[in-house]
Amino acid sequence: MELTTQKELYQRVEVIEATDSSQVGEILEELLYVPNEALKPRIVSEIVAFYDHKSKSNEAKITMFAAFQNGIKKGFVFCQIDQDFRSYGMPCPTFGWLHAQNFEACKALMKECEKFVRTNKFRKLRGPINYPKKVGGIGFQTEGFGCPMMSGVAFNDPGSNVLVYLKELGYKIDAKYSCVDAFVKEWEKGKDLGEDIAIRFLPLDEIKALKGQVLDLAQQSFYSVLADSSGGKDRFEEVMDIFYQAGKKVKITNPEFDPHTYAEMPGFLDTWNTADLDNIVSTSIFAFDKNSGKLAGLLMAQPNLYQLWAEEPLTHMNVDTVIIKKEYAGKGIFSALHNIGKTLSSAVYGYNYFEGTTIWANNDRAIKAIFPHSSPLRTHFVVQKRILRK
Repeated sequence: MELTTQKELYQRVEVIEATDSSQVGEILEELLYVPNEALKPRIVSEIVAFYDHKSKSNEAKITMFAAFQNGIKKGFVFCQIDQDFRSYGMPCPTFGWLHAQNFEACKALMKECEKFVRTNKFRKLRGPINYPKKVGGIGFQTEGFGCPMMSGVAFNDPGSNVLVYLKELGYKIDAKYSCVDAFVKEWEKGKDLGEDIAIRFLPLDEIKALKGQVLDLAQQSFYSVLADSSGGKDRFEEVMDIFYQAGKKVKITNPEFDPHTYAEMPGFLDTWNTADLDNIVSTSIFAFDKNSGKLAGLLMAQPNLYQLWAEEPLTHMNVDTVIIKKEYAGKGIFSALHNIGKTLSSAVYGYNYFEGTTIWANNDRAIKAIFPHSSPLRTHFVVQKRILRK
């Protein structure tokens, strides 16, 4: 009888809903796993700031639940409804930053998330989607724990059983994402660049001026295709803020670089001659139709904010987004964006680690274009569950 009583006491879980930012911060400070502990205070502050902003927004709903057993914190999770997040083109509630030290805590936390979904009249829950994306990224990591921390790429405790718990609770793996050590060499395929295409680096203010075109291109390409798309105006502004932060630290490390070394690379000298090296955003590169002046494609990479926050030299790049407008396929744009972008950023600005991130396993075009030139680094999984009416 005594053993049964102890088991019941152990399994009894109390879940509370965080009421303010200070409570959110306290829970994160105690329980959040961060591979590099020195970065934990900054990461916690970024998550708290995001929660505070979204909780005051009319365009999103966000809540945090924390699990206690015998008065001891055993886990937490965020649940969110954001109009900018799409799953296969449809709005979908998400959970993120899920931490649970045992199955009972995970079960209790997800039960509250499911109630939140029902209350807001949705019937599907998906995650982990760890906001803000510049910190958390997408999915539960299962491989690649020895890789350097990369901002925008999801991380979790290698010893966590959360994915196992979620499967026991009826959540099904719906999407697999890979991160790759990509762009390690010049792409041979697609060397020729269409004569009507101009490849350009731009200063930050000119990138901001392209906001409408960038968002239109992303919506046309991603919202109806990808399993998880967290784009929209907030995401664009988040990326612009990353560029702004990094711009204070990015420096030309090789002022003696001779561009004629790459004179045979299609488009390189033309791009070089139009670039103001002291003012451009060196991690993103754009393709334009020379006739219309409209955006035809882009490669938007981000410097590793974790290096920036640790006051280290910026040498890591998260190759986060590549989009080529459908009607411009076959004009050598993808390979040109890669070849020119990688060459200039490494030879002039000192970047030496390029990671292609969050590549969806079912995106055949991306897999065929990127994987032959890369090697796998990390793997993440996203799960979902249909929430039944009660």
